[in-house]
Amino acid sequence: MKIAIDSRALLTERTGIGTYTLAIARGLAAHPGARVGLFAPRPLPRSLEGAEAFSLHTDHHPFGIVWLQSTLPQRLARWEADVLVSALTIGPARGRVPYVSVVHDLTPLTHPEWHSGRTLLGFVPLWERTVERAARFLCVSDTTARDLIAHYPETAPRVRVAKNGVDRDFFFPADEPAARQRTRQRYAGGQRYILYLGTLEPRKNVEALVVACERLWGKRRSRPDLVLAGGAGWKTGALHRRIARSAYRDKIHVTGYAARDAARALYRAADVFVYPSLFEGFGLPILEAMACGIPVVASTADALREVGGDAALYAPPRDPGELARQIERALDDEPLRERSRVAGPERAAEFPWETAASKTADAVREAADSSGAHA
Repeated sequence: MKIAIDSRALLTERTGIGTYTLAIARGLAAHPGARVGLFAPRPLPRSLEGAEAFSLHTDHHPFGIVWLQSTLPQRLARWEADVLVSALTIGPARGRVPYVSVVHDLTPLTHPEWHSGRTLLGFVPLWERTVERAARFLCVSDTTARDLIAHYPETAPRVRVAKNGVDRDFFFPADEPAARQRTRQRYAGGQRYILYLGTLEPRKNVEALVVACERLWGKRRSRPDLVLAGGAGWKTGALHRRIARSAYRDKIHVTGYAARDAARALYRAADVFVYPSLFEGFGLPILEAMACGIPVVASTADALREVGGDAALYAPPRDPGELARQIERALDDEPLRERSRVAGPERAAEFPWETAASKTADAVREAADSSGAHA
């Protein structure tokens, strides 16, 4: 079977959907009889891990959403694809190749204020046609599946769930004091630190984390610093202004985007990982942090509870006081920290990418078999 994957998420700094796209491509390529092709409007990075497992089909088109609707259907037909995996949810409005729409979350529809105009333009006008045409919807969590069916009941027979995973051959605990100190020196001026890793944008609620840490520092200035690692999303001005006027500005380190190796080093050297997001479709960073054996404090967003289970602590995202209290627990409760070193990796082991790829393969086969049902 020839499986095409919309790989636009691999064109930029790799965040959650880019990690998903590459992991699923590699997982599908390992299935007997599968030939996987990555399709993108512009050349993909040459450094893709495992690129030898699939073929690359790229163009020189400046606008991804236009390419998706115009050029991609022709490219799929020329390659004689059996099915397309629409890793960025929206699929072509026309064409004979059936597709699986991967739904990470519905926030462009439910919370448009959390997204840029460019993101909304590439999603909202084309979503209804995707609802009509997608042969299957593959949701990355039970939370997302419930949201999809609640808003669009007609999709229920086509909805499947394949939860995201974590590469435990890469993200695992490592007791390396020298490496930990090098990371602290590079990113936090040699200080111990609390870590946030993810895109900096309003939905991630990073300002609440800054407020929570200020409360901790107000009681004891020697508490660990705060490292904010991640690329700038949009509307970051308010966050940067908040940091600039903080009385503890010297304890807040904004590092910029952290590639995969840097992310692992940051997790391993952190005292606590905190993810206070207002809403997530899954929450891949908390899974990576748990895999590294680091105590995790997350918001009470449904998907984060689904991922973290009993291996994380939780606080309401709009309650900086409670967030500060849970961070304090994660810092000071030594038995809890010891449990995290075991419970985190054990919880992460329940989310292998191999399972996600296997369930994706099932959805792909169903979509191929239903060809024409939603044309």
